[in-house]
Amino acid sequence: MSTNSPLIWLIIVIIDCWKEMGWNAIIYLSSMAGIDQGLYEAAQIDGANRFQRIWHITLPGIRPTIIVLLIMSIGGALNVGMERQMLLSNALVQDHTMVLSWFSYTRGIKSSDYGLGTALGVFQSAVGVTLLLIANKIAGLVGEDKLV
Repeated sequence: MSTNSPLIWLIIVIIDCWKEMGWNAIIYLSSMAGIDQGLYEAAQIDGANRFQRIWHITLPGIRPTIIVLLIMSIGGALNVGMERQMLLSNALVQDHTMVLSWFSYTRGIKSSDYGLGTALGVFQSAVGVTLLLIANKIAGLVGEDKLV
């Protein structure tokens, strides 16, 4: 991997997945704990293998949790933060690691252009709320519980 490679995003994505994995595992495991064990026993008696029990019992049982976490993730899609990019970048890969929040910080705070920094923050929030409402509407059309 060269020093100015855009593959830095692969590293950032892997770090973010590792960071979110623990919290999401707790949420999914608690959701799976609410599924009636009698369903698994009945399916096993009927001859369902492990994959069939996962497909027909576990996934439908945690579908509301999946939808809620998906809606929340879509709402925060633009809010990627700048911490990882700031810590992992250097002058060689800085062009590949610039995100909206870091650009807002460097132009708004460091350059004392507070109007631009505020406008970028408001734009980022407006797009995030719009994405959240769209995902919420799609979840309602699919027949799942909506957040709003």
